Amino acid sequence: MRIVADENIPLLDAFFAHFGEIHRLPGRAMDRAAVADADILLVRSVTAVTRELLEGSPVRFVGTCTIGTDHLDLDWFQQAGIQWASAPGCNARGVVDYVLGSLLTLAEIEGVDLAQRTYGVVGAGQVGGRLISVLKALGWNVLVCDPPRQAAEGGDFVSLDEILQRCDVISLHTPLSKTGTSPTWHLLDDARLRQLR
Repeated sequence: MRIVADENIPLLDAFFAHFGEIHRLPGRAMDRAAVADADILLVRSVTAVTRELLEGSPVRFVGTCTIGTDHLDLDWFQQAGIQWASAPGCNARGVVDYVLGSLLTLAEIEGVDLAQRTYGVVGAGQVGGRLISVLKALGWNVLVCDPPRQAAEGGDFVSLDEILQRCDVISLHTPLSKTGTSPTWHLLDDARLRQLR
């Protein structure tokens, strides 16, 4: 089995060498010639995996080492019988650490007492959910907006407009989607940005 993979994906050999021969190349350099003999394609978000890239190739599985899938043509994958997988939650801890580090840095520079602020988290999935847990463990006031979870679970969720109007700090942790019941494409338009405190 021939595996074509983005050279910047860590631990390729540890996870995939027993499946076949791995050919590494820069993600931005992947083209039709690179996948012409590939059975498996492993990418990051820098590679748009479209019909134009894969049509006529033997690729039957695409794995992305990302949470988001907006760089994958999933509708065409389904038509072509191509299986795929993403990695939700793969960087949740790193993102939470980054957000907290940024908040602490801002507090130090601006002389702000973080415990006196209200935090809005939009998206309570793998990353947002972990951030909410940490912020609440610190005793900070947190408002959460997640329409799909609110519809499924009820609970103490608030609207995006309420987050924008009431929160001092807002952190977005949503997948990019243009369709469905809660699209996130252009989530913050001009009218919404004017609502910020």
